[in-house]
Formats: sequence, C-alpha cells, structure tokens
Amino acid sequence: MSSSAALRSFEALWRARTPDPLATLRGEAMRRVVADGLPTTRDESWRYTNLRMLSAQSFDDAPAPAADAAARVLSLSSLAGAGCAPSIAIVNGYPLLGDRQNQEEFADGSMEITNLRTLAARDAEALMRRFAASADSDRRRWALLNTALFIDGLHVKIKGAAAPLLIVHMSEAGRPNTAAHSRVIIDLEPGASATIIEHHIAGGEHGVLCNSAAEIALAPGAAIEHYRVFATMNSTTHFDTLDVRMAKDSRCREYTIAIGGGLVRATLEAHLDEPGAALDSQTLLAGTDARHVDCVNTAIHAARMTTSRQTARAIAGGTSRVIFNSKVIVNEGAAGADSRQSSRGLLLAPTAEIDTRPQLQIHADEVKCAHGATVGRLDPDMLFYLLSRGLDRATAQSLLVFAFLDDVLTGMSSAPARHAIETALIALLPDAELLRAFR
Repeated sequence: MSSSAALRSFEALWRARTPDPLATLRGEAMRRVVADGLPTTRDESWRYTNLRMLSAQSFDDAPAPAADAAARVLSLSSLAGAGCAPSIAIVNGYPLLGDRQNQEEFADGSMEITNLRTLAARDAEALMRRFAASADSDRRRWALLNTALFIDGLHVKIKGAAAPLLIVHMSEAGRPNTAAHSRVIIDLEPGASATIIEHHIAGGEHGVLCNSAAEIALAPGAAIEHYRVFATMNSTTHFDTLDVRMAKDSRCREYTIAIGGGLVRATLEAHLDEPGAALDSQTLLAGTDARHVDCVNTAIHAARMTTSRQTARAIAGGTSRVIFNSKVIVNEGAAGADSRQSSRGLLLAPTAEIDTRPQLQIHADEVKCAHGATVGRLDPDMLFYLLSRGLDRATAQSLLVFAFLDDVLTGMSSAPARHAIETALIALLPDAELLRAFR
C-alpha cells in the first residue's frame, strides 16, 4: 500500500536532517510511523477524526525564528500579558532562552532549564532511554513523528517548591503547508512541586501544522499543576501528546483547555505506576463555528491504591464537532484503585455534534470505578428562572453556558491564568461585554 503525500514529505524531512546524537532513536521512530501510516478512522481512537485532507498535503519545516523574537511572541500571549508567571517562548519548536542573564530569572535553585540540543550533547543515552519509554506506535504515532522530526525543545527540572512557569508555544509561517514539532520534558525530583502553564498560540498569514509533545515525570512525593491552553487560529491544525509518569504518592492536576484552533487533537496518557499516585484531570472543550476538537484521555492504574479523576465539560455551536474519549485501565494487581469519569456536553446548535465515550478496562478485584456521560441542551428551568428576572434570552443563555464551562476552572491555583482564560472564553460567547460585567 502506498503511503500518503504527508507521510512521504515527513520521511523526506527526516532524511534531510543532519545526524545528531539521537539519530538512532529518530530513525526507529520514523520507521515505525512509516510502517503504520498516519491514523485513519479505522483506528479505534481516531474514529471521529478524519485526516484524509491533511494526508493528501505535503509539508515543509516551519521557519526558524529570529533571535530577538521572544519579546514579540510573549506580547501576543494573553497569559503572559496577565502576568501569570515568568515566561519562555518556543517558536516553531525552537526555544528562545536568550543569553545567560535572561536565564537567571529562572535559576533560583528550584528549577533548571536547558534546551534539548544541549542535553543530547551532554547525555544522549539518558535522553534516548527517556524517549524509548514513550507509548506504542498504534496509539501515539504523532508523538513518534515528533521524536523523529523535532529540531530542539525544552527540558525543565524541578528541584524544590518552584515558582510558576509559563511556556508560550508560537507557531507561525509566511507560507502554507509548514509543520512545527515542539518538545517539552518536565522532571520533578522527590518532593518537588510546581505549576507549569503551556500556552499554544499562532501568528503569521498561514496556519501551521503543530505537532507538539510533552512528557512529565514525577518522582516520589512530587506534585505538579499543569495547564495546556490551545488558543491558535482557525486555520491551525494541532496534535498534542502529553505523557505523565507518576511514582509513589505523587500528584498531578492537569487542565486541558481548548478555546482556539481549527482542528485540535489533545491526547493525555497518565501512568500511575506506584502506590499512592493521584491524577486529577480537568478538561474544557469549546467548539464554535466549524471547529473540530478531539480529546483522548487515558489513565493507567498499574499499582495498588492509586486514584484518578477525569472531568470534562464541552460545548458545541455552529457546525462544530467536539469529542471527549476517556479511558481507565486497571492492571492486574492494582487492588484499591479508585477512578471516576464525568463528561457533560452542551449542544448550542442543531448542526453541532458532541461525542463522548467513557471506557473501563478492569483486570483486578477490589477496585472502585465509576463513569457518567451526558449530552443535552440548556436546562429550560434555569433558563426560565433567568428570563423571569428580566434578562433577555441571549444573555441568559450565555450566562448559563459560561457557568457550565467555568466549573472546570474553579480549582486553578493561578488566579491570573484563570482570569485570562475566562476572558478568552467569554469572547467566544454572545453578549461578551455584558458577561464581563457579570463576572
């Protein structure tokens, strides 16, 4: 069977790469992608997302940014403008760390930041072992493609109780059919804690195919609050893969917020590898116009007394389609595992669609696993109540939609980040000015 035009172009880009210390790993990743091909609707986790049009295109590398682009990029991020945290820019996969003086801002002893090129030159074998732990090719071909093609990336090591950090990913190009592969690795040492915010935005005249990947490894007793905020433009296609590895008594609170992009596919795979590990995943998916948003979460309980919570809120208006696919796998020997899945969708137009699919695979006894999923329209009783208080219908509907979605954001520890995300969310709804007054 012949490969697609997109896959042939990706393979050509890989062959054109200058060999580096990770060349063996990259070659194996590319061979696996070529052998399996890009995902199709015949793949179980891709049944709702058709990549036929994308597969027919050929792609080139998105251009490298100017050395002084960081300030311009950060000025375009609403989260950076809100003062959420000290910020680092990554443009088309290239981290812009600046000179040593700019890096001192983050070097307070609790956090160490390095680009992946430097890390590969220093200890390629350790980095290769880290990438080799990535999941199989069937479920995560875009992550493997990222491994084959990423040019540089960011490594963040958390050593203590670190201040929040904002990573702004910018994709931009002056020509069509370019692709960027951004990579971030976050390691937390025993007992360390941090809040890391990844904000994905876009610029330029043409949308870029973004293929980002991130890995988080939590040592015993470590804790992270991690945000993924997708706010690119409607011409952008974005695939993002997040892999979380959790040791004994570690904690991960993960927020996935999709409020922009034409096609967004966000994947989370959390491995609760040791007793006491706990995952709390909060997902907000906003479908407007003709957007397509697909979120796939998997929590793998591999040890006893582990806990996972998956909560999702989704809206779909216009002709958009929103998918939330959550799965919990309890491996043999993971007695005492406790998981809950909750997904609620709100249809705002008869031409919109929401698909939700909670799944359980249980291979152990003495576990507690529950799931629930609903899709419907606004509560008529709540709408009648607001109308009876003198609000017009459009305003009342917007208030109810905002309250429905904002429920996911209430646990955020970063007040500036929450405020900036709420502001962006309100801008998607009718009567935005009036809603700002109500907030």
